[in-house]
Amino acid sequence: MTTMENPTIDVSGTTFAAARELVADGTSDEIDANDNGHESRDRPTAPFTTAVVAKGKSYLAYLFLGVCSSVLYLPPAADNTSILFENLRGGKEGEDEATHNFEVVPMALELCYHKPLRAVDFQWATTTFIGKNRVTNDSNGNATADEDEFNKRLQVQIEKFNELYRDVKVGDRYLLQYIPYGGISLFLNGECLGTVGQIGGRHESNDVTDNDDNDGEQALELRSIYEQQQLAKTIYSIWFGEYAFSESMKNELLTPLHPPVEVPPEMTNTQGSGEAVEGQDDGEKHEE
Repeated sequence: MTTMENPTIDVSGTTFAAARELVADGTSDEIDANDNGHESRDRPTAPFTTAVVAKGKSYLAYLFLGVCSSVLYLPPAADNTSILFENLRGGKEGEDEATHNFEVVPMALELCYHKPLRAVDFQWATTTFIGKNRVTNDSNGNATADEDEFNKRLQVQIEKFNELYRDVKVGDRYLLQYIPYGGISLFLNGECLGTVGQIGGRHESNDVTDNDDNDGEQALELRSIYEQQQLAKTIYSIWFGEYAFSESMKNELLTPLHPPVEVPPEMTNTQGSGEAVEGQDDGEKHEE
């Protein structure tokens, strides 16, 4: 794809795109004025292909050696704190539909590594920091059956995500993107390694039999946009949770860029407004 005029920002010598187009079908690149996006008949089009701009940046070092540079991408009108999912609410079955309305905001975090790391290092960090930050509904041992099932579905998706990691060398880049209704995708140097958290349907594990309805390994898909946002919040908590991987990195990424990145004219040609839309927690597919 072509790049915009003056399309980059600098993070301690590492160059990042100032604006990106996020697409839920497994592609991600800088804004292209001739790309009108992709459509889906099964889900809302607006959140599916959207433009985001750099909102925060960070350079992380340990013992004077660089670890990674990173950039947080959000819609132009969104606050950096959108990554904290503070607006997430509702979602319990049986509640009035009005309680299921919440903001839906696409987002991405790109990290460029300055030292080689193994897949097992990322898997350890994911398990450790999600474990520290995750608050389950059964924390007091009083979870309902529905809450238990939801926590199982969430755990299955976290395990699927953790399997996506690959070894990285100096200069490699991970991009973690979340597009509401589309899921949470992990890219390595522009290649989509996989997407988790799709809504609806189910995939049976090879270990599951028809007679074992209680098998905790059954890989159920998430049932609603609310559950999907809970998963996104859980995964992003590795960097933005109360117990973040690096507090300094978290604070830098949450600090708005000054001056803010200007919205390029090409952004108006992308599919989707890039603004928050209202979601309904009905667990069903949507049509335009």
